[in-house]
This record gives sequence, C-alpha cells and structure tokens, in this order.
Amino acid sequence: MARKPRIHFRGAVYHVILNGLDDQTVFKVASDRRKWLALTEDGLGRFGHKLHAYCIGRNFVQMAIQVDEIPLSKIMQNLSFRYTRYFNSTHDRQGPMFHGRYKAIVIDVDPYLSDLVRYIHNTPVRRGRAASASAAKWTSHAAYIDAEKCPDWLTTSTVLSGFSKNERKARAAFSKYVDSGKNEGDRLDLLRGNQEGRILGDQRFTRRALKPAKVQVPAVTLNQLIRRVCKEEGIKESLLTNESRARRESQIRQTITYLATELNVATLTSMANRFKRDLTTMSRNQRYYREKLAEDSAMRKHVKCLKRSVLRESQ
Repeated sequence: MARKPRIHFRGAVYHVILNGLDDQTVFKVASDRRKWLALTEDGLGRFGHKLHAYCIGRNFVQMAIQVDEIPLSKIMQNLSFRYTRYFNSTHDRQGPMFHGRYKAIVIDVDPYLSDLVRYIHNTPVRRGRAASASAAKWTSHAAYIDAEKCPDWLTTSTVLSGFSKNERKARAAFSKYVDSGKNEGDRLDLLRGNQEGRILGDQRFTRRALKPAKVQVPAVTLNQLIRRVCKEEGIKESLLTNESRARRESQIRQTITYLATELNVATLTSMANRFKRDLTTMSRNQRYYREKLAEDSAMRKHVKCLKRSVLRESQ
C-alpha cells in the first residue's frame, strides 16, 4: 500500500520523531548533540519555521516543530543530511544513520501543544534516564523554566502564555505541570494520532488539515509593493540593495519583507535575493521585526497604513 503524502499547511505543528537506523547510536558524545542543535538553529533561520520543544536521546530525536511556508519534509531532509555528513566525517563511518521515514503527527495546537511539550520533556524520565524533567540535560525543559537558559531560536512563549500572563508565574506553573505528567507513560495519541494515523485533533481540525491549500492570487505585485513603500518612506529602492547597514534602511527592508510575505507576494527566500541579503540573517531579522511589531502599537499603526496604501496601488 502506498504511503499517504505528508500533510502540509502554513502554521501546522508536528510531533516529529527521528530514530537511528537499526537502533544504532546517533549521538555518541556531547559535541554531537551540540552540533545537532547548531544545525537546528541554522535551519530555523533558513526555512522560517519554529521549534517549540526538543529531546535528544542516544538513538533518537523528538521535536515539536511549527512550519511556515517550507514543508516539514524539506526541513527534516536538510537537517538529517547535514548531521549525517558531520557524524560520518567526525566518527569515521559511512552510510545512512536514520530511518528514511521519520514519524510526524500533525496536532491541533490548542488542546494538545502543552501536552506534547510536557511529553517530550518527560521522555528521559519514561526511559529511566532521569528522575525528573529538570534533571535531564538534553531537552528544552531548562529553557522553559529559566529565562536565562532560553536561546533566542527556541519558541517558548506559545506554551507559557497559556499558564499565566506573568512570565515568572507561567514558568513556575509549567514546571509543576510537567512534573505532574512524569508517570503518565506512553501517550499513544501523541505517538499515533487519532485520525488516519497522522493527525491528532477532532473532526473539524482533520477536515481543515486535509483540505487542499487554496492558491492565493496576490493583490499586488512585488514591484508595486516596493515602489509604494519606498515612496511613502521617501527613500530610493537602490539604497535597500546596497551594502549599507543603516538602521532606517534595514527597518524598511524588514517592513517590505513583512508585507510581501503577509500579502503572499513573495517568499522570504525571494526577498533575500531581491535585497541581496543572507537568508539566515534575513529570517532572524524578520523574527525580531515581528516580535517588535507585536509589542509596539505605533509601529503596528504605521505598518497598517503602509499596507492600505500598497493595496490601493493595485486598484
């Protein structure tokens, strides 16, 4: 029987499990795990997805990944290929290291994401490798309970915001929540899903997940967008593609990139090419830009005005 294609839609969150081929060790020493995390960070910048949680074992990796426009298959293929190349070179071996078909269950975020992160953090406890999630080293749990240990490439806010608006209280509540689940055993729903063996959610979520994505026709062209924003900001487009790192020019580049992706005019990759910028740096700057946009009401108002002006350009 042919395997069903991977489910992909923008914003989809997956429980991803990648196992070593024939149960072989894929992380021999601490530096192997650090390399995996470094490659993970690089991939986040390159493909624009989010990582909500991870656990790195001797012969497996578990992750909670939220994709954007790049499908999970490309993300995992790149990560596993680059790590295999590193491992083989470092440990003088040849051949594949992982099962070709990783496991991925797409989950409904609201009812299941917190449970999934708790389950991932408690994996060392279930396997007898640690007495508690806090005692395990190679998971994202420490980043959730201690802000100083949280790298900027790991997304913890989505889960923590569900426990309290106060960050300190949210981290404390999350820690207790994870401890409360250390004896829950294997969660077959998180491992196998409850719909078609690849989805965890109710019937409504399943229909939405399986619905073919609509091809959206951009309301405006990229050239129109750039021309209008540059006119509103009183700047020449040529200044956005030169080597200057002036703050104002960088801010306008990020604004144009944000509007281009929001209006489905261009991908992050095409914007990096347009502005002659490194994709990883461009992606990281976009994350910072979006975070600032969420916090700054004056900035949101300005961007909203620019968006209206851009859309009028196409009429």
